[in-house]
Amino acid sequence: MKSNSIIIERLKERLSDKRLKIVIIPHISPDGDAVGSCSALWQVFDRLSMHCHLITCDYIPDYLKWLKRIPDAISFQNRPQECRRLIRQADLIFMMDHNTIKREGDLEPLVREFRGDKVMIDHHPEPDDVDYRISDISVSSTCELLYQVILKIWGREMVDRDMANAIYSGISTDTGGLSHNSSCPQTYRVIADLLELGLDKGYVHEQLYQRNTLSRLRLTGNCLLNKLTIDEKYPLAVIPITLQELELYDYKDGDLEGLVNVPLSIEHIRVSVQITERKEKVKLSFRSKGDIPVNLWAKEYFNGGGHQNAAGGQMPLPLEEVTKKLRDTAEWFFKQISDKI
Repeated sequence: MKSNSIIIERLKERLSDKRLKIVIIPHISPDGDAVGSCSALWQVFDRLSMHCHLITCDYIPDYLKWLKRIPDAISFQNRPQECRRLIRQADLIFMMDHNTIKREGDLEPLVREFRGDKVMIDHHPEPDDVDYRISDISVSSTCELLYQVILKIWGREMVDRDMANAIYSGISTDTGGLSHNSSCPQTYRVIADLLELGLDKGYVHEQLYQRNTLSRLRLTGNCLLNKLTIDEKYPLAVIPITLQELELYDYKDGDLEGLVNVPLSIEHIRVSVQITERKEKVKLSFRSKGDIPVNLWAKEYFNGGGHQNAAGGQMPLPLEEVTKKLRDTAEWFFKQISDKI
């Protein structure tokens, strides 16, 4: 945080003007860390009576809509003119949990044309240069970083129960329930702090991990029984999922959350990749154990990137071609990290 201190002080001064109009934007296909950080930040501006809106390229997954303020998000998919107007009229745009405007999907051209100030709060490597860049790859999540920003700008008294729940949601989901990217003692100090500030950890876990639909369970069961394959040569598990299968099981955003982590419980598997066919592209989710950098694979071949143990990518190709490309490039990847296996 030392390298961010000057930027945070500058931002504190900028936010002293309560008349500012603010827009918050998460990355495309927002996850728990993106949505949790947006929820917490929006609540801060609510408490300050500042004008703020949350705009998304697509939609918030159903399993995260319990977070305070999140049901009020505006999607570009069904309210494009309103999104254009709000961005055009804004003074500040907060880019939450993404390191480049390219991760904003249909909102990218609007944000590139934006003449106000851009604020990035993020923990991914190689961030874009924006007006206020608060970036730290050593933290577990954007929510953990946002908590530090809130303390420095507004103080501990700003955080209430709902904010604490939102911040913890991001930390928990982005670390796989504190199973990866969570070895820094400071992460646990933040969680302890949140508990003192009212965090209801049991309630958060129930909302995130203990709510299922029958269709979601059947989709998960089908993927594990019929789609999961183990590579014959490398410690690699692959789960390709067709659009037809998603439609058959009445897929909703978030229904596949956490599935890619399951094969890592197999003793010899070190890398798991989920390949999901959507209407306009194929999405890839990479997970790994230990110090195996799957973000290297995602970046080199699949237009993606992310963290060492959790990365993503996407390709404008048919599912079969993306799956073949993954298998064809497996030899390259495992040669790169042969000393880590």
